[in-house]
Amino acid sequence: MAATLLTALGVAFGFAFLAYLCVEIPRSYNHVTPIWLSNGFLAACLLSSSSRRWPALIVGAALGALTAGAHAGDSPLVNVILVTLNITEGTLAAYAVRRVTGESIDLGRPRDMLAFVLLGGFMAPIAAGTVAASIHTVLRGGDLVQNIIGWVLNDILGMLTVGPCLLVFFKAGLYLRERPLTRDGVLSIVICCLMTTAVFAQAKYPLLFLVPPVMLFVAWRQEVLGAALSAVLVAAIALVLTIAGRGPIHLILAGTGTQSTVLQLFLAVSIFVSLPVAAFQRQRRAILAQAERSEARYRLLAESALDIIAHSDLHGQMTYISPAARTILGYEPEELLGAAYLKTLHEDDRPAIRRVVELQRNCPEGMTAPPAETVEYRAFRRDGRMIWLESRPTLACDPVTGAPTGITDIIRDVTARKTLELDLRAARAEAEAAAAVKGEFLANMSHELRTPLTAVIGFANLLADEPALSPRGKRYVDRIATGGRTLLATINDILDFSRLEQGRITLEPRIVAITGVVSEVLEMLAPDAAAKSLVLRSVGDDMAPPELFIDPERVRQVLLNLIGNAVKFTEVGEVRLETDYDIQTGRLRMSVTDTGPGVAEADQALIFARFSQIDEALNREHGGTGLGLAISRGLVELMGGDIGVESTLGQGARFWFEIPAQTGPSHDEAEAEVEETELPLPPPGVRVLVVDDNAGNRELVRSVLEAVGVEVAEAEDGEEGVAVAAASPFDAILMDLRMPRLDGVSAAQRIRAEAGPSAGSPIIAFSADVRSGPLDPVFDGATPKPLTVASLLSTLSDALTGSPKETV
Repeated sequence: MAATLLTALGVAFGFAFLAYLCVEIPRSYNHVTPIWLSNGFLAACLLSSSSRRWPALIVGAALGALTAGAHAGDSPLVNVILVTLNITEGTLAAYAVRRVTGESIDLGRPRDMLAFVLLGGFMAPIAAGTVAASIHTVLRGGDLVQNIIGWVLNDILGMLTVGPCLLVFFKAGLYLRERPLTRDGVLSIVICCLMTTAVFAQAKYPLLFLVPPVMLFVAWRQEVLGAALSAVLVAAIALVLTIAGRGPIHLILAGTGTQSTVLQLFLAVSIFVSLPVAAFQRQRRAILAQAERSEARYRLLAESALDIIAHSDLHGQMTYISPAARTILGYEPEELLGAAYLKTLHEDDRPAIRRVVELQRNCPEGMTAPPAETVEYRAFRRDGRMIWLESRPTLACDPVTGAPTGITDIIRDVTARKTLELDLRAARAEAEAAAAVKGEFLANMSHELRTPLTAVIGFANLLADEPALSPRGKRYVDRIATGGRTLLATINDILDFSRLEQGRITLEPRIVAITGVVSEVLEMLAPDAAAKSLVLRSVGDDMAPPELFIDPERVRQVLLNLIGNAVKFTEVGEVRLETDYDIQTGRLRMSVTDTGPGVAEADQALIFARFSQIDEALNREHGGTGLGLAISRGLVELMGGDIGVESTLGQGARFWFEIPAQTGPSHDEAEAEVEETELPLPPPGVRVLVVDDNAGNRELVRSVLEAVGVEVAEAEDGEEGVAVAAASPFDAILMDLRMPRLDGVSAAQRIRAEAGPSAGSPIIAFSADVRSGPLDPVFDGATPKPLTVASLLSTLSDALTGSPKETV
């Protein structure tokens, strides 16, 4: 509060003092008042203060104005009217300018300077001065137009002289920090004062035109503060010397009124020109400084960047390369300007770089450049070492015209990454080679394991049919056969999973009856279910389309895994297979529901993982490799389907899978759906050559075939098989695939090629490998190991009758 009162007192004193100077000094020289400074003083004080202090300052100015008017001899009525109009003018000027500039005004900003000059310096004096001059003419007489012009010019000159100067002086510290007063600046102000003195000290020549250029020079050198100082000094010198009877103003012989008007116009124009120029010069300097800082910042970024930042013109000449070239390439940036950079590139990679750059450079005018393309290439350091670089050339355009100016590129050293990639590729190749070796090993192991299993299971089955076998012996034989089949299932799981991982399993879809597949699976697992007194049944398979296009072997394998697990882990209750077909989506959905122990929710995400067995106790009790469900998931996904489980612990489980299955052509004839119930037998007297390096397998085949009237000959390997087939005619040849000296495929091809008596006979692949992939075209059919009587007899009968063959 005290500060506000003190400021108001200062405003009162300042307003009264300036009014006294503007009235009494010219009066003492018999001149009219050429300038009215008080209103500009009030406007500057208001604009330099917060709006809440304005009432106190306005009251102080009014008291000072009344005091000055009373001293000048004005009547109370005239004094009150003139004071009201002067206070209104100053307040109106401040209010109008603040509406534009806000609480803070800085005449160094062109917007604020123009707002003060136009609104405060012209609008407010014209409005208030016209009213004041009119009232003054009514009260004291005179020419109205002449009074208005003189009054308005007095106010404009005062507003533009004292107002900006005070506003600048109030912020002199800011302007001096931005633009310190230099020796050249002081010299320019001295020159301005000397020039003004020289012009106004003589009355012989009209040299007023010499002063404004000097004021502009001061504004250019010292900006706003210099312009304000020069305006005050020029106005003071011009007024003093003119009142003293000197100066070119006195060359005008039209009287003191006209002389005063010309002087006012001269000073107003000079100040109006120099102050805005100073503001624009300050803004220009600020813009240049900001541009310099921005350039320095970006240059710092470019020079500190670890990557090379480069720019080339439209002719491919490098115009800028950042200092990172020193670290990455070993060259100084200056050494790579022009076309020198291209010499560091590997010759084989230059076409790729040229293609990417030309794609950007040759973009048609008016069209957007294509997206920048990343290119990797080799380059040579100064020391000769080759490195890998990655860049992304991008078209650079002029920000104003949009015309292409060159190519900007960021070049990164990716040698470490490329080395890692090469190492990864080498490791991948090594892993693939190891996988191939593993696959070959598993294939060999498959042959070596299945070959003795063929004899074990086959002879066990034959022995079980012997009528003289005692009950105990039959039980032992059954145990041998069961153990063999269990071992065979384990081997098949491991091999199937390995082939799934390597992508070596291929699908062989065909038209089949889903009811037949379901019946086969249930028939195979019925003994295991019966041994545990479980109910094993199917629902819905008779409602599915009679023929579906699926791979029956893979569907059968998935069902065997799911139902086999259900039977294995269910002790009481039932196992139910449900079949459903969605005609709209063409998808077959099959689910297996049991009444077993169920699967905890936390374990359901792990149950389809390889080698996963969630309950070690159950595993020890029931056995298994933990691959069945993983294989099932792989097969279902291979068929384009999904598989999952729904279960609550202690309430059983429901395993389901869904695969695409298109319907096959329908048949009206019922006999087309009739299944054979008897094994097909080859014609009596048929001669068959068995080529196998394992004597047990040959004896097993002989035992089976001779029992149905087939004449059997043997060969121990491929070479002997070719020789025997060339010497005698055979109706069919059973050929093992893996044998010493000559493998089965090569032996079969030689038999075909040598045009012997058996060259046209059916050749049947007889090996554990027939499940692993497509059959070679040289064969007419295939039967897998371990041998089953049904498979051997049906495959042989089909081959002899010329029916199309399938791998079982």
